[in-house]
Order: sequence, then structure tokens, then C-alpha cells
Amino acid sequence: MKRLTGWILIVFCSILLLIFAFVLVTVVQGVIFKGAEIQMTLKEIISSILGFIIVISLLLIGLKNGVNRVKKEKVLKIKEYTKDLNIELTGIIEYTDYRNLILGLSFKKPIYLVVVGTMLLLLLSFLVNSENMTNQFGSNYILLIFIGIFLFSPFLTLVNIKRQYDTSRILQEKFKYYLTNESIRIKSETLDSVQKWEHFDQVRETKRFFLFYHGKTITTILDKRMFSEKDLQEFHIFTKSLK
Repeated sequence: MKRLTGWILIVFCSILLLIFAFVLVTVVQGVIFKGAEIQMTLKEIISSILGFIIVISLLLIGLKNGVNRVKKEKVLKIKEYTKDLNIELTGIIEYTDYRNLILGLSFKKPIYLVVVGTMLLLLLSFLVNSENMTNQFGSNYILLIFIGIFLFSPFLTLVNIKRQYDTSRILQEKFKYYLTNESIRIKSETLDSVQKWEHFDQVRETKRFFLFYHGKTITTILDKRMFSEKDLQEFHIFTKSLK
């Protein structure tokens, strides 16, 4: 099903990209070689160009997503880790770090980029035809509500992240982490948990964190600032050995 959806995205986005390319070439040829006049105001021209760029960007995102869906998963080349891993860490996840991490993970998803592009198109349409749309407010109030929700969504997300952090005692506790070849032990005043590395399905490394997933959920976060430079390099090598 995943591959079928990918092929549908590839075909759909490719056809639309070809249509847009043909239209663009036709318009440019008409203006340059045939001296065709453009019966549009400056505001309409600018909004049309921006709209064209947004649509092309959305189609390219869809095409890339489709290609990723149909690609066969690469077989990871696991490097055997032969050293004894014994790292102890102590630290707390600060709110600003947690906020930036969640925002980055949330707003980089393809679905959000599609929503952003769609809302920008609606906003451009509203700005260009503001007079007509204002006169027809009764029939367009739903559109305005959606635009308002979109504009306030980052603010609402920030409020939700702040609430999660403030109400979660675990996020605010000081943790001790014990990393060995077999497992990770996490200990605090209210928690003492041991997880085998095999429990995690995916390890993702960002500029600031190591993220450990079980399914699609992040279950463990390690802040790189907790590591010494030597331990950080060693643990980076170790994560490459995890399946």
C-alpha cells in the first residue's frame, strides 16, 4: 500500500509539474517573442508569481515524498562495536532545548509544509481579491477561520509544549544515565528504568540530541551537552552498531 501511494504521488505530481512547465514556457514565449500584453495589475502579477512558486514547491515535496515511499529500504551496514561501553551522564533537559526540538520535529513534516503552502495560496487569493471577498464575507467566513487557525497554530503549539513541560515532572527532573553495550539505564528520584538497546527501532542524531524511537514515538532523549568530547565521539560510533 505504501509503494502504491508513492507511485500515485509520483504520477500525479509529475503530470502537474509538466503542465505547469508547459504553461510557463508558453507564457514566456508569448511575452518575449510575440509581444503579448499582460492585462494584470502589479499586485496580481506578484501574487501570481508567488502562487506559482508555492504550487511548484508543493508538487516537488509531493514528488520527493512519493520517491521516498517507493524506494526500497537500504540495508544498513552495521559496524561491529568491539569495545566496552561504560558511560555515565548526568543532566536535565532544559525547556528551551525541549521546545526547539519539538518545534523542529513538528513543523518539518511534509504534511505541515503542504498545509503551509495551501494556506499561503489562500492568503494570497484573499489579498488580491480582498474587496470582493470582503463583500462576500458571509460565504467566505469559513475560509477566514481556517486562515486564522493557521496563523495562530505556531502560538498554540508553543502553549501546548510549555504546558507539557510544566506538567511533566519527569521532564524537569535531573537524570543519571548509565550507557553500556547491552542497555541504557535511566535513574531519577521517581524513575529507575533499564532498556535494552534492542527495544529501540530507530536511532536519530540531530545537532543537539540523540533520539531513540520505539515505533514512531520518541521514548528516550540524550542531550549531547551531557557528554564529554571523548564520550560523545565514542557513543556516536556505538550508535552506528545498533540495528
